[in-house]
This record gives sequence, C-alpha cells and structure tokens, in this order.
Amino acid sequence: MDLPVWTTTRLTTDQGTQYESALFQVLTKFLGTARQRTTSYHPAANGQIERFHRQLKAAVMAHGKFQWSSALPTILLEFRATWKEDLEATTADMVYGAPIRLPEEFLRTTTNSPDSSTFVEKLEEVMQRLLPPKTQHHGQHSVFFSKDLSSCSLVFLRTDALRKGLKPPYEGPFPVLDRNEKIFKMNKNGKELTVNIDHVKPAYVVRDCDSTRLPHQSPQHHRRTCKRTEQQRHPQGLPSLKL
Repeated sequence: MDLPVWTTTRLTTDQGTQYESALFQVLTKFLGTARQRTTSYHPAANGQIERFHRQLKAAVMAHGKFQWSSALPTILLEFRATWKEDLEATTADMVYGAPIRLPEEFLRTTTNSPDSSTFVEKLEEVMQRLLPPKTQHHGQHSVFFSKDLSSCSLVFLRTDALRKGLKPPYEGPFPVLDRNEKIFKMNKNGKELTVNIDHVKPAYVVRDCDSTRLPHQSPQHHRRTCKRTEQQRHPQGLPSLKL
C-alpha cells in the first residue's frame, strides 16, 4: 500500500549557512515549500522557540555534573510532564489524553485499580474543558521609525554582536535591495542580508556644499543646511572644533 507523502507549504529558518546553501534552496523549490527567514539578533521573530531555548538551557545547566546529551532525555521528560498554567494540562495530556508515567511511579505498588468506565467519563469531561490560552497583550508602545526608510537607497545597520569599546554601533551604509513594512534586504559586502527594520536607519548622501547652494538661498541659510546634513552624514562622529 502506498502511503501519501506530506510536505510543509511554509518553512521558517534562520540565516545559517546550511539554510542559505544552494542545495537547501533547490530542495525547497523541489518540494514546493515557501521559505521564510528570521531576522538576525531579533528574538521577537521567533519568540516561542526562544523562550523554550531559555528554559532548556536552564535545565541543562541544572544537570551540570552530567554530560548534556545523557541528561537530555530526562530533561525532555520533565518538560512533557510539567503542568502548564495557561493550558491547565501537561504536554502529554494534550497529545495522549492522559498523563505519562514518571520513572518513580514504576517503583510504587498500587492496590486499587480504577474503574475504566469512570476514568473515561472523567477524561472526556477534562478534555472538553481544555481551551486554547487567550492572547495576552503585555503592553503597547510606539516605536519611532524615520519616514525616509520607505524611500532611502542606503541604510546603516546596527551591530548587536559583541564589539570593541570604540567601535561605532552602526555599520555601512549598505544599498537596499528590497523592503516591506518590517523587513529590509540589503547588500552587505556582496552578500544578501535580511534584517528587521528596528536595526536600520537611513543614510544620507551629502554633496559638495560649495556647489549645491541654490541661487535663491542666502549664505546663512546654506551654511545651516550644510551643517544639518553633515551631522546626518556622520551620526557617530565627534563635533568639529573651531580654533
């Protein structure tokens, strides 16, 4: 009997080299899977996985005297048997309809065997009361975005990785390849990079101030314009000193 083969229609990955390789791109195209990239240094793009990784890391650290690969099955068993307040059930309850037996329970001797029909009725009542958790809004705050991000051709990229003390927090400018409301694609040193809009700011190209003064502009107005533009061009530079 031939069993149907199912493939996912959408796949979310990070920007690791194994996912950016030509082999992986050909494979997703062959399977008809649309691939989405998470943005670098932006945990909110995959918040649920990041929270689980935080809990998993803390659990592995608690078993520090053991090899982490040996302690991993026990840790995963703990996660599946842990009561979740928002679901009012464990992960095993949601998958199997009943809690899983922990190793300690195999050592206990039970004298009273529960009635199967009563257990099934109680299980049905519990499963009917299970509801998905309500969406929680932890707060609303407005984030400033420059209006020039919708039309600029060059952007500065914020460096969130560990850097030296005197290294500027922004790199660039880099040319913009594509953009939408939240995602920017840019060419960084010949490599296509996808980042979140929170990590970029527009770059302003400054022309020679001596040749850009319009006929109707006064010298004072022209000097003020050049000064403001020069500050935009060097956002991290030191102010000039007049001797």
